Amino acid sequence: MKDIDKRINDTLDILIENEAMLVDELKTMLKSFKNEKAVMGYAFGKLCFWHYEAFVDCLNDDIYKVAAAIELLILSYDIIDDLQDKDADYIWSETPELSLNVALAMLIMSSRAIHDTSFEHKQLAILLLEEYAFRSINGQQLDVLNICRDEPSYLQMIDRKSGSLTAMSCLIGEALAKGKVSEEIEEYGKYIGIIQQIKNDIQSLKTWGPKNDLLNKKYSLPIIYLLAQKNSISKSVINYYNGDIVTLMDKNVIRDELTNGGAIRYAITIKNLHKLKALNILENVAINKVGKEYLIKLMK
Repeated sequence: MKDIDKRINDTLDILIENEAMLVDELKTMLKSFKNEKAVMGYAFGKLCFWHYEAFVDCLNDDIYKVAAAIELLILSYDIIDDLQDKDADYIWSETPELSLNVALAMLIMSSRAIHDTSFEHKQLAILLLEEYAFRSINGQQLDVLNICRDEPSYLQMIDRKSGSLTAMSCLIGEALAKGKVSEEIEEYGKYIGIIQQIKNDIQSLKTWGPKNDLLNKKYSLPIIYLLAQKNSISKSVINYYNGDIVTLMDKNVIRDELTNGGAIRYAITIKNLHKLKALNILENVAINKVGKEYLIKLMK
Protein backbone atom coordinates (compact mmCIF):
# COMPACT_ATOMS: atom_id res chain seq x y z
CA MET A 1 0.00 0.00 0.00
CA LYS A 2 2.85 2.39 0.84
CA ASP A 3 4.42 1.54 -2.51
CA ILE A 4 1.30 2.83 -4.31
CA ASP A 5 1.46 6.08 -2.34
CA LYS A 6 5.12 6.44 -3.27
CA ARG A 7 4.47 5.77 -6.96
CA ILE A 8 1.68 8.37 -6.99
CA ASN A 9 3.87 10.85 -5.15
CA ASP A 10 6.80 10.33 -7.52
CA THR A 11 4.49 10.70 -10.51
CA LEU A 12 3.11 13.95 -9.11
CA ASP A 13 6.67 15.26 -8.85
CA ILE A 14 7.25 14.40 -12.52
CA LEU A 15 3.95 15.95 -13.66
CA ILE A 16 4.71 19.19 -11.83
CA GLU A 17 8.32 19.38 -12.99
CA ASN A 18 7.45 18.64 -16.63
CA GLU A 19 4.51 21.06 -16.91
CA ALA A 20 5.99 23.59 -19.32
CA MET A 21 2.99 25.94 -19.06
CA LEU A 22 3.62 26.67 -15.38
CA VAL A 23 5.80 29.64 -14.45
CA ASP A 24 8.40 29.00 -11.78
CA GLU A 25 6.46 30.81 -9.03
CA LEU A 26 3.38 28.64 -9.55
CA LYS A 27 5.49 25.49 -9.83
CA THR A 28 7.27 26.21 -6.53
CA MET A 29 3.97 26.76 -4.72
CA LEU A 30 2.43 23.65 -6.25
CA LYS A 31 5.36 21.55 -5.07
CA SER A 32 5.01 22.83 -1.51
CA PHE A 33 1.25 22.19 -1.53
CA LYS A 34 1.81 18.68 -2.86
CA ASN A 35 4.34 17.96 -0.10
CA GLU A 36 1.79 18.97 2.53
CA LYS A 37 -0.80 16.72 0.89
CA ALA A 38 1.66 13.79 0.75
CA VAL A 39 1.63 13.52 4.55
CA MET A 40 -2.07 12.60 4.42
CA GLY A 41 -1.63 9.97 1.70
CA TYR A 42 -3.37 9.57 -1.63
CA ALA A 43 -6.70 7.91 -0.87
CA PHE A 44 -8.44 8.99 -4.08
CA GLY A 45 -5.58 7.89 -6.30
CA LYS A 46 -5.58 4.51 -4.60
CA LEU A 47 -9.32 4.13 -5.19
CA CYS A 48 -8.61 4.60 -8.89
CA PHE A 49 -5.69 2.16 -8.82
CA TRP A 50 -7.57 -0.67 -7.12
CA HIS A 51 -10.56 -0.35 -9.43
CA TYR A 52 -8.27 -0.47 -12.45
CA GLU A 53 -6.18 -3.35 -11.12
CA ALA A 54 -9.34 -5.41 -10.48
CA PHE A 55 -10.28 -5.65 -14.15
CA VAL A 56 -7.00 -6.05 -16.05
CA ASP A 57 -4.55 -8.89 -16.52
CA CYS A 58 -1.52 -6.65 -16.91
CA LEU A 59 -0.94 -3.25 -15.33
CA ASN A 60 -0.22 -0.23 -17.51
CA ASP A 61 2.11 2.00 -15.48
CA ASP A 62 0.22 5.03 -16.78
CA ILE A 63 -2.37 4.21 -14.10
CA TYR A 64 -0.11 6.02 -11.63
CA LYS A 65 -0.28 9.09 -13.87
CA VAL A 66 -4.08 8.96 -13.80
CA ALA A 67 -4.06 8.45 -10.02
CA ALA A 68 -1.78 11.48 -9.71
CA ALA A 69 -4.11 13.49 -11.96
CA ILE A 70 -7.03 12.67 -9.68
CA GLU A 71 -5.01 13.77 -6.67
CA LEU A 72 -4.28 17.09 -8.38
CA LEU A 73 -8.01 17.65 -8.79
CA ILE A 74 -8.70 16.66 -5.17
CA LEU A 75 -5.95 18.92 -3.85
CA SER A 76 -7.34 21.85 -5.84
CA TYR A 77 -10.75 21.25 -4.25
CA ASP A 78 -9.20 20.95 -0.79
CA ILE A 79 -7.46 24.29 -1.25
CA ILE A 80 -10.61 26.04 -2.45
CA ASP A 81 -12.66 24.49 0.37
CA ASP A 82 -10.15 25.58 3.01
CA LEU A 83 -10.00 29.11 1.62
CA GLN A 84 -13.79 29.34 1.59
CA ASP A 85 -13.92 28.10 5.19
CA LYS A 86 -11.06 30.46 6.16
CA ASP A 87 -9.16 27.47 7.54
CA ALA A 88 -5.69 28.74 8.50
CA ASP A 89 -4.06 25.37 9.25
CA TYR A 90 -2.47 24.81 5.84
CA ILE A 91 0.32 26.46 3.89
CA TRP A 92 -2.04 27.53 1.07
CA SER A 93 -3.98 29.68 3.53
CA GLU A 94 -1.00 32.01 3.99
CA THR A 95 -1.46 33.66 0.56
CA PRO A 96 -5.04 32.84 -0.51
CA GLU A 97 -5.08 35.04 -3.60
CA LEU A 98 -1.98 33.29 -4.97
CA SER A 99 -3.11 29.85 -3.86
CA LEU A 100 -6.28 30.19 -5.93
CA ASN A 101 -4.13 30.46 -9.05
CA VAL A 102 -2.36 27.23 -8.11
CA ALA A 103 -5.71 25.52 -7.59
CA LEU A 104 -6.90 26.67 -11.02
CA ALA A 105 -3.70 25.38 -12.60
CA MET A 106 -4.18 21.97 -10.98
CA LEU A 107 -7.70 21.69 -12.36
CA ILE A 108 -6.36 22.06 -15.90
CA MET A 109 -3.36 19.81 -15.26
CA SER A 110 -5.54 16.95 -14.04
CA SER A 111 -7.40 16.68 -17.32
CA ARG A 112 -4.27 17.19 -19.43
CA ALA A 113 -2.42 14.46 -17.53
CA ILE A 114 -5.08 11.86 -18.33
CA HIS A 115 -5.19 12.98 -21.96
CA ASP A 116 -1.43 12.36 -22.22
CA THR A 117 -1.68 8.70 -21.18
CA SER A 118 -1.73 5.66 -23.49
CA PHE A 119 -5.08 4.27 -22.32
CA GLU A 120 -7.60 3.29 -24.98
CA HIS A 121 -10.48 4.62 -22.90
CA LYS A 122 -8.88 7.83 -21.66
CA GLN A 123 -11.61 10.02 -23.18
CA LEU A 124 -14.22 8.25 -21.07
CA ALA A 125 -12.03 8.84 -18.01
CA ILE A 126 -11.83 12.57 -18.80
CA LEU A 127 -15.61 12.75 -19.24
CA LEU A 128 -16.07 11.08 -15.86
CA LEU A 129 -13.59 13.49 -14.28
CA GLU A 130 -15.50 16.47 -15.63
CA GLU A 131 -18.99 15.15 -14.83
CA TYR A 132 -18.30 14.19 -11.24
CA ALA A 133 -16.19 17.29 -10.64
CA PHE A 134 -19.20 19.39 -11.62
CA ARG A 135 -21.42 17.36 -9.30
CA SER A 136 -19.02 17.99 -6.45
CA ILE A 137 -18.95 21.73 -7.17
CA ASN A 138 -22.75 21.76 -6.98
CA GLY A 139 -22.54 20.08 -3.58
CA GLN A 140 -19.85 22.49 -2.42
CA GLN A 141 -22.06 25.41 -3.39
CA LEU A 142 -24.87 24.06 -1.20
CA ASP A 143 -22.41 23.51 1.64
CA VAL A 144 -21.11 27.08 1.48
CA LEU A 145 -24.68 28.42 1.34
CA ASN A 146 -25.33 26.40 4.54
CA ILE A 147 -28.97 25.76 3.57
CA CYS A 148 -29.19 21.97 4.05
CA ARG A 149 -30.88 21.89 7.45
CA ASP A 150 -32.63 18.53 7.53
CA GLU A 151 -31.41 14.95 7.10
CA PRO A 152 -32.56 14.36 3.48
CA SER A 153 -31.17 17.61 2.08
CA TYR A 154 -27.94 17.30 4.06
CA LEU A 155 -27.31 13.73 2.88
CA GLN A 156 -28.03 14.79 -0.68
CA MET A 157 -25.53 17.63 -0.33
CA ILE A 158 -22.68 15.43 0.94
CA ASP A 159 -23.58 12.81 -1.68
CA ARG A 160 -22.79 15.47 -4.28
CA LYS A 161 -19.89 17.17 -2.55
CA SER A 162 -17.97 14.20 -1.17
CA GLY A 163 -19.61 11.12 -2.67
CA SER A 164 -19.08 12.38 -6.22
CA LEU A 165 -15.31 12.54 -5.77
CA THR A 166 -14.93 9.05 -4.29
CA ALA A 167 -17.29 7.60 -6.91
CA MET A 168 -15.33 9.40 -9.64
CA SER A 169 -12.05 7.91 -8.45
CA CYS A 170 -13.47 4.38 -8.46
CA LEU A 171 -15.21 4.75 -11.82
CA ILE A 172 -12.21 6.20 -13.65
CA GLY A 173 -10.18 3.13 -12.67
CA GLU A 174 -12.95 0.82 -13.86
CA ALA A 175 -13.45 2.81 -17.08
CA LEU A 176 -9.78 2.64 -18.04
CA ALA A 177 -9.83 -1.13 -17.62
CA LYS A 178 -13.20 -1.97 -19.18
CA GLY A 179 -14.30 0.96 -21.30
CA LYS A 180 -17.52 1.19 -19.29
CA VAL A 181 -18.67 1.73 -15.73
CA SER A 182 -21.13 -0.02 -13.42
CA GLU A 183 -23.88 1.30 -11.18
CA GLU A 184 -22.72 -0.92 -8.33
CA ILE A 185 -19.27 0.66 -8.14
CA GLU A 186 -20.71 4.15 -8.49
CA GLU A 187 -23.12 3.46 -5.62
CA TYR A 188 -20.65 2.18 -3.06
CA GLY A 189 -18.12 4.73 -4.27
CA LYS A 190 -20.56 7.45 -3.24
CA TYR A 191 -21.20 5.75 0.09
CA ILE A 192 -17.48 5.86 0.89
CA GLY A 193 -17.49 9.64 0.45
CA ILE A 194 -20.63 10.06 2.54
CA ILE A 195 -19.13 7.93 5.31
CA GLN A 196 -15.92 9.98 5.32
CA GLN A 197 -17.87 13.25 5.48
CA ILE A 198 -20.00 12.10 8.41
CA LYS A 199 -16.82 11.05 10.22
CA ASN A 200 -15.41 14.52 9.63
CA ASP A 201 -18.64 16.08 10.92
CA ILE A 202 -18.39 14.11 14.15
CA GLN A 203 -14.70 14.93 14.56
CA SER A 204 -15.42 18.64 14.08
CA LEU A 205 -17.53 18.71 17.22
CA LYS A 206 -14.89 17.14 19.44
CA THR A 207 -12.74 20.29 19.53
CA TRP A 208 -14.14 23.58 20.82
CA GLY A 209 -12.22 25.85 18.47
CA PRO A 210 -12.16 27.56 15.05
CA LYS A 211 -12.99 24.33 13.16
CA ASN A 212 -16.03 23.49 15.27
CA ASP A 213 -19.12 23.38 13.02
CA LEU A 214 -21.44 24.43 15.81
CA LEU A 215 -19.41 27.52 16.70
CA ASN A 216 -19.31 28.38 13.00
CA LYS A 217 -23.10 27.99 12.78
CA LYS A 218 -22.75 25.21 10.21
CA TYR A 219 -25.22 22.37 9.81
CA SER A 220 -24.23 18.71 10.02
CA LEU A 221 -26.08 15.54 11.02
CA PRO A 222 -25.31 15.74 14.76
CA ILE A 223 -26.24 19.43 14.83
CA ILE A 224 -29.45 18.84 12.86
CA TYR A 225 -30.40 16.21 15.45
CA LEU A 226 -29.51 18.51 18.35
CA LEU A 227 -31.54 21.41 16.96
CA ALA A 228 -34.59 19.17 16.60
CA GLN A 229 -34.69 18.42 20.34
CA LYS A 230 -37.17 20.39 22.41
CA ASN A 231 -35.04 21.26 25.42
CA SER A 232 -33.24 24.26 26.87
CA ILE A 233 -29.92 23.34 25.26
CA SER A 234 -31.34 23.07 21.75
CA LYS A 235 -33.15 26.37 22.26
CA SER A 236 -29.94 28.12 23.29
CA VAL A 237 -28.17 26.74 20.20
CA ILE A 238 -31.07 27.85 17.98
CA ASN A 239 -30.83 31.33 19.48
CA TYR A 240 -27.08 31.33 18.81
CA TYR A 241 -27.64 30.31 15.18
CA ASN A 242 -30.27 33.03 14.84
CA GLY A 243 -27.78 35.67 15.92
CA ASP A 244 -28.77 36.27 19.54
CA ILE A 245 -25.58 37.94 20.74
CA VAL A 246 -26.47 37.52 24.41
CA THR A 247 -26.66 33.73 24.12
CA LEU A 248 -24.03 32.04 26.26
CA MET A 249 -23.21 28.41 25.59
CA ASP A 250 -21.41 26.20 28.06
CA LYS A 251 -19.12 23.97 25.98
CA ASN A 252 -19.23 21.16 28.55
CA VAL A 253 -23.02 21.17 28.58
CA ILE A 254 -23.14 21.18 24.77
CA ARG A 255 -20.59 18.38 24.52
CA ASP A 256 -22.53 16.31 27.04
CA GLU A 257 -25.75 16.85 25.11
CA LEU A 258 -24.13 15.88 21.81
CA THR A 259 -22.63 12.73 23.29
CA ASN A 260 -25.30 11.59 25.73
CA GLY A 261 -28.35 13.19 24.13
CA GLY A 262 -28.12 10.99 21.05
CA ALA A 263 -26.76 13.39 18.41
CA ILE A 264 -23.41 11.64 17.93
CA ARG A 265 -25.03 8.19 18.13
CA TYR A 266 -27.54 9.28 15.49
CA ALA A 267 -24.77 10.38 13.11
CA ILE A 268 -22.84 7.14 13.71
CA THR A 269 -26.00 5.16 12.96
CA ILE A 270 -26.50 6.96 9.64
CA LYS A 271 -22.83 6.34 8.82
CA ASN A 272 -23.14 2.64 9.63
CA LEU A 273 -26.26 2.28 7.49
CA HIS A 274 -24.29 3.54 4.50
CA LYS A 275 -21.42 1.23 5.45
CA LEU A 276 -23.73 -1.80 5.45
CA LYS A 277 -25.11 -0.84 2.04
CA ALA A 278 -21.60 -0.42 0.66
CA LEU A 279 -20.37 -3.74 2.08
CA ASN A 280 -23.33 -5.62 0.63
CA ILE A 281 -22.54 -4.29 -2.84
CA LEU A 282 -18.77 -4.79 -2.45
CA GLU A 283 -19.23 -8.52 -1.80
CA ASN A 284 -20.08 -9.05 -5.46
CA VAL A 285 -17.30 -6.92 -6.99
CA ALA A 286 -14.17 -8.68 -8.20
CA ILE A 287 -11.57 -6.62 -6.34
CA ASN A 288 -8.68 -8.54 -4.80
CA LYS A 289 -8.30 -9.04 -1.06
CA VAL A 290 -5.85 -6.16 -0.50
CA GLY A 291 -8.05 -3.77 -2.45
CA LYS A 292 -11.17 -4.79 -0.57
CA GLU A 293 -9.39 -4.44 2.76
CA TYR A 294 -8.46 -0.89 1.76
CA LEU A 295 -12.04 -0.03 0.84
CA ILE A 296 -13.36 -1.52 4.09
CA LYS A 297 -10.80 0.50 6.04
CA LEU A 298 -12.17 3.70 4.49
CA MET A 299 -15.63 2.78 5.76
CA LYS A 300 -14.67 2.37 9.44
